[in-house]
Amino acid sequence: MSIFETLKEMRLEDSHFDEKTEFLIDDFLPKNLITFYWADGGNGKSFLSQAITNHVLFYGLVDHVTYLDLDNPVSVLKDRGINETLVEPYRDKLDYIQRSRVEMSGFDLLLLIEEGATGGAYRDCLFIFDSLRNFVDVKNEGRTMRAMDAFMNIREAGATIIILGHANKDGKNYEGSNNIKNSIDCMYRLRKTFSDDKNIEFLLTVEKERAGIKNCAWHVDTQPKHFTLTRKDYKCAAMSTYDKAFTQKVIEALSKHPDGMNKTALLEYVGHKKDDRTARDCLDRYEDELWVSEKVSNQYTYRLKKPSLDDYIPPARKTTDATCTSCSG
Repeated sequence: MSIFETLKEMRLEDSHFDEKTEFLIDDFLPKNLITFYWADGGNGKSFLSQAITNHVLFYGLVDHVTYLDLDNPVSVLKDRGINETLVEPYRDKLDYIQRSRVEMSGFDLLLLIEEGATGGAYRDCLFIFDSLRNFVDVKNEGRTMRAMDAFMNIREAGATIIILGHANKDGKNYEGSNNIKNSIDCMYRLRKTFSDDKNIEFLLTVEKERAGIKNCAWHVDTQPKHFTLTRKDYKCAAMSTYDKAFTQKVIEALSKHPDGMNKTALLEYVGHKKDDRTARDCLDRYEDELWVSEKVSNQYTYRLKKPSLDDYIPPARKTTDATCTSCSG
């Protein structure tokens, strides 16, 4: 057989283009692709991944999840209630692998999973690798390239993959070589915006996309047996300190004037002059998210978009940070 005959057997045909991108979680987690998110330590990456695990299993979005946790000690997992939240309820659909039960290196474990990546062996399966530096020396170019090849082979067998990464020393980029970004499909930078003993909130900003993913914000209820994942409005979750303070005052003013206020009166009521450009820009920026306006007789009248002030304060902050105005989403 000539080389051209051999290559002909490998070529793409029309039927191979029938597949389209689907999402396990809309605009955030595409199926059959590699999604990577990174942050400094302590930002709650594992909390988000564990909540995603609960979400996709509870709603039957995948047949099986393999969570490879070589980062968190069993004592931490016990404190989080992982046993009663994930391990026991989903025993038939979840393999939660922790370092203490693994008798090989993380790199060899990755290659072992790659060995099974034939045909569609991993279709409708989610693999979560927590975290990348526990599976490969991310500063070793050659080793990292081999690991990323393994991830891509697992993906080609039908798997959806989430990889958690850490920030580098200055916190401005992910830790490791360019081979990581070149090999994955979607990348987010993760930032924790709020946490207490029962809740944590995240902002994820897109840094690479191949599937139409979008910036997103999430709230996770971290109580054992909960671990619920709730989408929040990204624009509101990403508010600056000025925007938070300003929108809180506007929301309170409009809640006291349900029939509406014109722009000049509203700005004066919240302590700003009518020609304050920064305040006017902020008023425009959150129109349709927090309030709506209507032009009548050359005057704009503003009204709240939602009927209750409580609708603007997320559950995580109603008792801890009542000045926050992020949407509850």
